[in-house]
Amino acid sequence: MEATALSLARSVLDGVLRRAGSTVADEVARLIGVPKEVEFIRNELEMMQSLLKVASAHPEAAGRTDTVRTWVKQVRDLAYDVEDCLLDFALYAARTSSSRTGSWRPGALAERHRIADRIRDLKASVEELNQRNLRYHIIVDLPAARAEEQAAVLPDHDVHSAELAFQESDIIGRRNEKAKLTKLISGAEPEIIHERDQVATRSSLGGLISIFLSNFMESFFVLARSPPSARPPSPRSNGALRVVSVWGMGGMGKSSLVRMVHNDPELLDEFDCGAWVTVPHPLDNPDVFRRRLSKELGVANGQHLGVHLREKRYRVIVDDLLNREEWEHIWRVFQFENNKGSCIIVTTRREDVALHCARAGHVPEGHELIYELKPLGDAESMDLLCSKVYKTTKYTLPADMAEQASHILRRCHGLPLAISTIGGLLANRPKTGTEWRNLHEHLRAELESDLNNIPKVIVSSYDGLPYHLKSIFLYLSIFPENHEIRRTRLLRRWMAEGYITRKRDMPVEDVGERFYSELINRSMIQPAKVSPGVRADRCRVHSMVLQIILSKSIEENQLFLIEKQSNEAPQSKIRHLVVSRWKRRDEKLQNINLSYIRSLTIFGEYPSSLISPEMQLLRVLDLEDTVNLKNDDLKHIGELQHLRYLCLRGTDISKLPSSLQNLRYLETLDIQDTRVTQLPCGIAKLEKLCYLLAGVNFSKDFLKIGESLKVNHKSSLSHIEALWCNGSECCKVFNVDQFSVRAPEGIEKLKNLHMLGVVNFGKGNGVVGRLKKLTNLTNLRRLGVTGLTNKEGHELCKSIGEFSRLQRLEMRSDSLEFLIMMDESAIPRHLVSLRLCGKVSRLPEWISSLNDLAKVKLLGTELKQEDILRLQNLRNLTLLGLWENSYIGNSLHFIAGKFLKLKFLDIDRQARIETIEIEEGAMPELEQLWVNKCPSLQDNENGLSGVQYLLNLNELLLKNCGEKRNLIMILQGQVNRHIRRPKFFIGSRFHSLLTSEGVHRHDN
Repeated sequence: MEATALSLARSVLDGVLRRAGSTVADEVARLIGVPKEVEFIRNELEMMQSLLKVASAHPEAAGRTDTVRTWVKQVRDLAYDVEDCLLDFALYAARTSSSRTGSWRPGALAERHRIADRIRDLKASVEELNQRNLRYHIIVDLPAARAEEQAAVLPDHDVHSAELAFQESDIIGRRNEKAKLTKLISGAEPEIIHERDQVATRSSLGGLISIFLSNFMESFFVLARSPPSARPPSPRSNGALRVVSVWGMGGMGKSSLVRMVHNDPELLDEFDCGAWVTVPHPLDNPDVFRRRLSKELGVANGQHLGVHLREKRYRVIVDDLLNREEWEHIWRVFQFENNKGSCIIVTTRREDVALHCARAGHVPEGHELIYELKPLGDAESMDLLCSKVYKTTKYTLPADMAEQASHILRRCHGLPLAISTIGGLLANRPKTGTEWRNLHEHLRAELESDLNNIPKVIVSSYDGLPYHLKSIFLYLSIFPENHEIRRTRLLRRWMAEGYITRKRDMPVEDVGERFYSELINRSMIQPAKVSPGVRADRCRVHSMVLQIILSKSIEENQLFLIEKQSNEAPQSKIRHLVVSRWKRRDEKLQNINLSYIRSLTIFGEYPSSLISPEMQLLRVLDLEDTVNLKNDDLKHIGELQHLRYLCLRGTDISKLPSSLQNLRYLETLDIQDTRVTQLPCGIAKLEKLCYLLAGVNFSKDFLKIGESLKVNHKSSLSHIEALWCNGSECCKVFNVDQFSVRAPEGIEKLKNLHMLGVVNFGKGNGVVGRLKKLTNLTNLRRLGVTGLTNKEGHELCKSIGEFSRLQRLEMRSDSLEFLIMMDESAIPRHLVSLRLCGKVSRLPEWISSLNDLAKVKLLGTELKQEDILRLQNLRNLTLLGLWENSYIGNSLHFIAGKFLKLKFLDIDRQARIETIEIEEGAMPELEQLWVNKCPSLQDNENGLSGVQYLLNLNELLLKNCGEKRNLIMILQGQVNRHIRRPKFFIGSRFHSLLTSEGVHRHDN
């Protein structure tokens, strides 16, 4: 029986029954005269829900597949119709409650009759559906459901261990291949290379190793003598642009291998700059790729890409190329003069495409640089499976389980994606030979002996998901291929759709976090960026997995995707509409019934006049990063009365319509990184609002924005003063926070707020009395404020003490002196994250008492060594960011036995620091140490000392600190002798797998 139809039906029924059992539903039912009908529908749906639970637990006993599938779909569609009616219930109740006589007006009476008639029709439909089950014997005599289905207990997964295990699986069995590909990119002899095969006869394996070692020693000394662009290009390439093609079937690990090579310290310092661009599909012109590449390289606005790269030795990864036509568009982007020995690395699934790319630039036949990625061997496959099931490659399986594991692995054919997926499934099942034998039998029944049927392995893992995970996993089909999905975006959309609800005493956000972590743990989604002490804030779905869930979503009429190659509009009811790569002349939208749509998501160009009052059931409107969205496009927003999630992040919107106040069910309003500086007056009416996100995000990008605003200070000053300056007093923080949103009147009425920020409470924007009323926001978990004067800061500190659930606090002000005087009773004891931007003479002593504090990021605080001492005993501190002008001392000293849990230390743009000293025993858990743009560092052993004492160090970065030849040589020696041989990033470039977005920014 099809698991997708069942899981969707059960998921919808769960939501319907919650609403049907509410007090509001009962009151409205009595009011309009249909209480018995509503009770009957509720009871029948409960029976159907129980039936579906049993059917999903025992598909083999559910009867004929096609018949059951049809009936289940009918149950699901009926549940949607009931839910739609219940939503009408809720709106009717809200309207009548606002007026005692409102329910007896002629219009209201007509509405009552309409809803009552609809309820009676639904009752008749429920009766007919039930009779149909009995008439055709669709689901009968089923055994009891499995205990795991009945219990539905949430797993208690270790989020970080799951993510780290996934990262480790990327490199298992590929270390030799990494060395070979690195050599090929560096300029080895032309050859066609196959994994675990001997290198082609042009160069023996022994010769390749010899060349590798000699070149490594040579590059070690050349590194300190000259920048990459000054070094002679490869003798073979004569400075010409080279193209290296890496090909293999989907799921083979091409991107993982290339990413490892891309971030190899030796290779990084052979080039002046590098970029990773995942090809958007379909790619029908070079401009899209050119824009993405320019953004990755940090090309200034208005500067031509060719001018930027002409004198640089660059390395560009073109990931997931589909066909020759896409390559022709991409190749046009690189048609400019460059004789520095630059390199393009292409990943593709097709051999003919790989060969076509490698011949770019008239490369002679037989001299193409092509690398074919082959499946893993038996030993590597077993290591990968054990790493997924037991989180280690060193586990020795009992004989009976080892035999079953071998059988299972043979079905996976050495494909890393299939092995990881099956491993994720086995990790959540009893670890017995019998259980593994059952899985093997299931796979044997479905799989043939070739790799083309590997998707069935993935389908098996999908079928093995609990039903509550199936629906939320299927929801990811909304996002395009290769799209990095922000975790909080996904969680809030799940909540708005009703896919997740609170369990017992666990808040709904925590339930969503658990589900998200479980999908990672099962290898159904991949964490996009993971850093020590930082959870995976973004994820992606593998392209092969995406194709499977996309086809299921479309098959179930849950999703319709409008893009260049989309089919004609379907005749059935569509619940989720996605518009991607819109063509203005496309008329498909005119044929779609928008009245049933629950979510609308747009990627790329915004279609004019798309938002319509017809979308009466719309819950999610996601326009994040949409291009050409205008203020007028939001004029109908207030008519979408069921809207729960509204995201305008990253758009050019500057004003929200006043009708926004009509969205009484709105839970998330995300206007971060827009031009909105003022919220509508009626915002306080949105009593269900939980997440209000505004302003510019606190990140490394935050610093860049500040620099650009300082340059344009004179031209923009009058505009900025008009925003929040009062007379001669002007908050200097405007240099880095131009688009903060003024705190609206009545904000203290939004008692359901969990997240508020960044809002401006500065003079002229909010009075002291309003700050006092913030104590009403007792559910607040995150708060971000800016523009505070000293007096207003004191008032805010008094309010903070009332926020017993506050976990994250961000403050931006020209002066943060008011923090020092915070009363003992006002200290937020349970803070997990603290961000400060602004001058403070010293860190307040109360910071030392924040035992839950895990992340601290500082900007412009001008601290001294004694302030660092106040942070050193925080027992849970894992991340410390000392950013621009946050420290003004000449020497930074880390004492033995302190910072015991710190995993990531980021020292950035500290112009005065001359020495960084790390004593033996300090920061024993540190995994990453970044030192960037500290030009005053001494070029000797005192510049950065004690690296050899950091026994868990995985990555050392020393970038943009000027000519430091001696220091680099000293550190290189320490790294070479280090027990873990950490990666060492040096030079004037700054490029790493862990980008600023993944490490320095917490996605809201």
